[in-house]
Amino acid sequence: MNRKQIEQEWEKLRSLSIKDRPQIDGHYPSDIVKRRELLLIAQVYLSNLINAKNKKNRSLEKLESKIYHKIMSRYFSWNTYEKDPPKI
Repeated sequence: MNRKQIEQEWEKLRSLSIKDRPQIDGHYPSDIVKRRELLLIAQVYLSNLINAKNKKNRSLEKLESKIYHKIMSRYFSWNTYEKDPPKI
């Protein structure tokens, strides 16, 4: 990913964090909590990707990018994973 793409991903994460927030005052439903955890994990890997890019470590950059995309893929296909979770 180049810097512009990374910035776009940060914007996407920010908007998803706001959009996915339930309008309730009580406890969040467990599925919302799990989806929001995925967004937090994605933020960590996106930060790691920036660090790898700054250190010019191509192999680490590639790894962090791959993990980030897998997490976001899982986030966007949540209903599929919820019915048939992947075996890790």
